[in-house]
Amino acid sequence: MELPAPANGLKLMIFIVAVFAVVALYGQWQHFHRASVETARIVPAPNESPAPATPSP
Repeated sequence: MELPAPANGLKLMIFIVAVFAVVALYGQWQHFHRASVETARIVPAPNESPAPATPSP
């Protein structure tokens, strides 16, 4: 004789699956949105040598 699953357990499992789905959707949205948000420009430093300090009188 099989007993049916308790209703509270089924509700909890559905809630957990829904939370995982929301987290997965948020992660995908972040993944596709990141390309438009995060841009980096790398500018090389100038290759100039500093001028020598002149002694004060």
